[in-house]
Amino acid sequence: MALNTAAMAARKRFGQALQEVRKVARLPSGKPVQQIDVAHTLGYKSYHRVSRMERGETWPNEGEWKALVKFLGMDLATRVRLETMRAEGMSIADAWWTAYDGEFPESLLQFVAYEDAAQRITTCAVNVIPALLQTRTYARAITKSVAGSVLTPDAVERSVELRRSRRGIFDKPNPTPVEFIFGEAALRQHVGGVGVMLEQLDSLIEDDAKRKISIRVVPFTAEAASMYMLHLLEFGEADEKPITAFDSMTGMTFQKRPREVRENRHYIEAMRKLAISPLESLAMIKTIRKELSSA
Repeated sequence: MALNTAAMAARKRFGQALQEVRKVARLPSGKPVQQIDVAHTLGYKSYHRVSRMERGETWPNEGEWKALVKFLGMDLATRVRLETMRAEGMSIADAWWTAYDGEFPESLLQFVAYEDAAQRITTCAVNVIPALLQTRTYARAITKSVAGSVLTPDAVERSVELRRSRRGIFDKPNPTPVEFIFGEAALRQHVGGVGVMLEQLDSLIEDDAKRKISIRVVPFTAEAASMYMLHLLEFGEADEKPITAFDSMTGMTFQKRPREVRENRHYIEAMRKLAISPLESLAMIKTIRKELSSA
């Protein structure tokens, strides 16, 4: 499976090597060098940037690298070894989502990689419009409402960009078929206001017509409601087993064991039975859109 793990692995190897060098380095006082000492040398008030480097989440830029070599007192052999690791690692052709490294949980970017490689996807999204179907304005409105107190305006926009970029799976030469199952409340909740929802409903109608997708809505009249935000990702090769992924506030949780995947398939099938058909779902979207526009 081409998940572009080579770049991630290269960063982790470099990060581990950098950490080993730091741990044997000493300050003029003879004390071991801590991450915060390195951070101060690089001009940062907190150790987080250095921590991300050592965890393999990001590369040091050119200025940071020169400062690291000098501050940690690397000998020629060590400098050449790490410099080679850094240069070779950074030359690996990264997939588009690696541009978001260090900004989002690693598990989310891993999920995006799985999503990009999948041959078929089924998403259960409870009572929100699934991320792959969200318009920019809807995505922005819901992100600001839910996480605006902890995210900067720039971080909100990056989140919106990431979601929109994921829609690239619809534009492949052989588009990935995606089935979406979510509750009627997602269509009726006025996320961002009436104008935003009208645009979102129009986008759903357009996606249904132009994309290789199917939408199934669990109506208010159903005997139960969708309870979990999960995705079933299926791949083309025989040795590539299906994976299920659950959304959480801090990233994604993966389940790969055959029994877990089987149980999640049962849940998805139960949601299909509760939902109305794709044709009925499309009719519902159009009806709600008409009601909203005339309100």
